[in-house]
Amino acid sequence: MIKLNKRTQIRDAHNQPPDFPKYTFSLIPIEKLLDYAKSKERFLDVIGRITGVSNAAMVSTSSGDSMMRRVVHLQDLKGSTIELSLSGKRAIEFDGETILQVGQEHHVIAIFVGTLMKTYKNDYKFLSGTSACRWYINQNDIPEIKAFQRCLPAEAIPIQKLYLRGADDTQQNFEKRTMLQLKDVDPFTERAINYECTATIVGITEQQTWCYQACKACNSRIKPFGQTYQCTKQDCPSIQFEWKYKIPYIASDEIYSLEFMFFEKKGTELIGKSAETLRKKYNEKDIPPEISSWIGHKFIFLVKILPNKSIGADDPSFEVIRIKEKLGKQSIMPVSKTADARLGVGSSSSPSPSPLVGSFGSDSGYFA
Repeated sequence: MIKLNKRTQIRDAHNQPPDFPKYTFSLIPIEKLLDYAKSKERFLDVIGRITGVSNAAMVSTSSGDSMMRRVVHLQDLKGSTIELSLSGKRAIEFDGETILQVGQEHHVIAIFVGTLMKTYKNDYKFLSGTSACRWYINQNDIPEIKAFQRCLPAEAIPIQKLYLRGADDTQQNFEKRTMLQLKDVDPFTERAINYECTATIVGITEQQTWCYQACKACNSRIKPFGQTYQCTKQDCPSIQFEWKYKIPYIASDEIYSLEFMFFEKKGTELIGKSAETLRKKYNEKDIPPEISSWIGHKFIFLVKILPNKSIGADDPSFEVIRIKEKLGKQSIMPVSKTADARLGVGSSSSPSPSPLVGSFGSDSGYFA
């Protein structure tokens, strides 16, 4: 950890020294991490075999705010374990689905750097990984990872899939429906019911934008009004806006297809970037590749009907309120006859199968 004060001077290094290290860390044994509980004097670096990975979920903090969180379980060669909580962008950037897939047949060794040891209610102790956290996974050019790998048995124990309950989860049971059954949902009498369905994203609705100018006060659409802006919600005085998602994906289960809308929170969870970030690079009428890349992927969705959008339409539209499970990219694209007329991005042809991940790792926190 580098500490700066008012006398610190920072100068550009124009010529990188030839011996400048590609990786730098100081590993702390898992069994000694408790010695650093509540300490912020230094960041902690740890190595271990990943034994469990959770979904990324929006959870409530002790201060009442909401943030993305993902849990990773690590185990050292002595069998000692620690829970790592990745928060904010790091929870989204960590590719838990690929880790789970690869970890069913292979060992996944990781070094996490830039973490802190935290204590919750004097009992629950865990590693916290926020903006300073990075990871190196199965990185063959790191001697510590290779040495750890050599000490493990040839046969890997499959990584466990953990479930992290999100703030938008409820105690009620979601009604399971097919897409054809969802077509008959009544926007007047069934607007309060949440449904579970399995479907593949096959495209994006034509002639709709992927984001909108949202009022900072109430999230309603804000429109130009003379030399300024005006909120479309009656009596809202705000004239300030920010770009937010309203991605109109088309989802299909081979029998029927419907529009599934991703708004800001779920859009950011899926894409890994906010609408504001993408809008700096792309026009609202041009679909960013970060959005279209999810075409062909299959999910288990929790959805609810969008009454105002559905009342006057031939088919209802639904809001995705949670991604329960990502089932991966499909080798064959399911397209029903109802999808062709609405698709703006994507096609009915089958996408090429995605390559399997062999080795992966990155010093920036992403898979190579």
